[in-house]
Amino acid sequence: MCDLRRPAAGGMMDLAYVCEWEKWSKSTHCPSVPLACAWSCRNLIAFTMDLRSDDQDLTRMIHILDTEHPWDLHSIPSEHHEAITCLEWDQSGSRLLSADADGQIKCWSMADHLANSWESSVGSLVEGDPIVALSWLHNGVKLALHVEKSGASSFGEKFSRVKFSPSLAPRRNARPAPGAAVSPCSSRPTEP
Repeated sequence: MCDLRRPAAGGMMDLAYVCEWEKWSKSTHCPSVPLACAWSCRNLIAFTMDLRSDDQDLTRMIHILDTEHPWDLHSIPSEHHEAITCLEWDQSGSRLLSADADGQIKCWSMADHLANSWESSVGSLVEGDPIVALSWLHNGVKLALHVEKSGASSFGEKFSRVKFSPSLAPRRNARPAPGAAVSPCSSRPTEP
């Protein structure tokens, strides 16, 4: 069941909609503990769940749910060997970082810009050190929506680029590169 809620007056949550899914046997699907979940700017929700086969092998799964088509759940075998501890979307909502309790980090990208096709393009390992937090670095450019011009027909009138400092200052005459900051349990800095 998908029970998505939105903030309402007084801090309470109103029910936005409910999705009924086929019931899974408790012997084959069990939630990861703790459950990792992230919501993207494209209204994609990523969450984790473990899948247990008949011979008791455990596969750590990442599920991608498009809230505009909640009946079409896409599942990715994550290839993580330990419990997934973090999920984090990039600013565009087209890449997802996953990290686990053994220090493995994976970057998942949409294949051909499709929300139901994902591939792991890059990974890193902080051997034996659980990852407790992930964050994408900003490149110094954001789009701002001008609410007062929301009725305009031109995209350029509704949005404008806003400059701000990138997460990491680039070397002289260099452009800020995309990247992520990773915080392992021991808190020593690392770069994926």
